Amino acid sequence: MATLAGNLAHGDPANDHPATMLALRAEIVASGPQGERILPVDGFFVTLFTTQLEHHEIVTEVRIPVPPPRSGGAYFKLERKVGDFATAAVAAQLAIDGGKVQSAGIGLTNVGATPVKAAKAEEFLRRKTLDEPNIAQAAQLAAEDAQPSSDLRGPEEYKRGLVKELTRRALTRAYQRAGK
Repeated sequence: MATLAGNLAHGDPANDHPATMLALRAEIVASGPQGERILPVDGFFVTLFTTQLEHHEIVTEVRIPVPPPRSGGAYFKLERKVGDFATAAVAAQLAIDGGKVQSAGIGLTNVGATPVKAAKAEEFLRRKTLDEPNIAQAAQLAAEDAQPSSDLRGPEEYKRGLVKELTRRALTRAYQRAGK
């Protein structure tokens, strides 16, 4: 059986949890002989199957900030069959205030050597209304942040297209859940 902490420590960019933790801006607590370290998830994934964990450390806690009121999230994944690793997936978390995006978190699954934070899309959305043109622009920016490679699940350009469409869907659903 898998655990959230185990999936994060494993550092597999194809696992679902790392992208969701990027979108939620989680912190990882690593414990070892030298004590405890608090690691922001943004820099936790170093490269394929490699994290910031030191040799004698384990993940003892995952801290997820409590979202403010009027927040919503969504995770959309395309997989070949149920339970399979994603061809591509997108996690989105939004906080809305006064009709505008106060904060946006977007994490991408299986489109890079690490889980990918769509930082350009997140920054673009801040202080904007979440209308169709802004959603489309954020989806385009997320697709540009993706770093997919061609493999048995599909060519690079197909995966970028998936990221664009899944980002559009995830942002739309997160916005609906935030109560618009």
